Amino acid sequence: MRIRYMETFKEAVEEGSLLAASKNVGMSVSTVSLHINSVEKFFNAKLLDRTVNGVKLTREGEVAYNSIVAIFDHLQRTKRAISNLSTRTVKVCIGCVGVPIIANIQMGYRNIMPDIDIKVKLSGEYTCLDLLNQGEANIVLATFPTPLKLDDSFTIEEIGHDEFVLIVPPSHEISKRKVVTIEDVLSYPMVTINKGYGSSYSLDEIVNSPRDNHSIECSANDIFSQIYGVSSGLGTAITSYVLSKKYEEGNLVKIVKIIDFQDKRPIYAITKKKDLENKVIKDFYEYLTRRGRELLERYRRTN
Repeated sequence: MRIRYMETFKEAVEEGSLLAASKNVGMSVSTVSLHINSVEKFFNAKLLDRTVNGVKLTREGEVAYNSIVAIFDHLQRTKRAISNLSTRTVKVCIGCVGVPIIANIQMGYRNIMPDIDIKVKLSGEYTCLDLLNQGEANIVLATFPTPLKLDDSFTIEEIGHDEFVLIVPPSHEISKRKVVTIEDVLSYPMVTINKGYGSSYSLDEIVNSPRDNHSIECSANDIFSQIYGVSSGLGTAITSYVLSKKYEEGNLVKIVKIIDFQDKRPIYAITKKKDLENKVIKDFYEYLTRRGRELLERYRRTN
């Protein structure tokens, strides 16, 4: 059976109409019908119920459709994998924790290998993993709110740690203190992050109750907006030490350690073993892990 026939069948199912499918694939309705007949003949089953209102999958058709979708997904992954074998572009997806170090890594590598194109995408940690699985990213640099469990098709290196700290405006009354307690933290209005970020879940764990039970000055959509809110004097926040450090160096916020709350999280560099078959990706991954450890160690020493 030709791949083209499966594509036509898939299009008809997703459009729910032979006419709509014919317009999308640029062929006549009769040709679309012929392709679908060929697919049904191959599977030796009726896959579509055809009515005046369109087409609908039979039980056998549902099985065939799911298999065809999986086939095309696998073909696309294979195509990307083959392309990666010769690519001179490395696609890196980073979580927020990667922001302070990726520019240094990127520029440093370009000085060594100026002909290699390093493309960086900032996204949520689990979105980065999805992109890695889909072949849309070669390397992920991120930390995760829960223990990371990956199968043996991945290569994963722990390159450092992040932890949650309190950040306050430089003029805040507790900005001169070296340490605070959770009770101290909850005495002041806070800038929180909307549900979906690891730090919002940790805040719930800290107070052992919903966030409605303590003073929320405002809620931010992402960690950068949260830090900006704190620097603007809207409140305090519990957030990433690694990401906040640059803002403290710019005198935009002050970092204060919370003595009765420990939440250290590993920072990982992750790739697929098959991507390491490409020397360009392998060399950059090794550089990223080595240089990343050096940069994160500097953060530890300045803490």
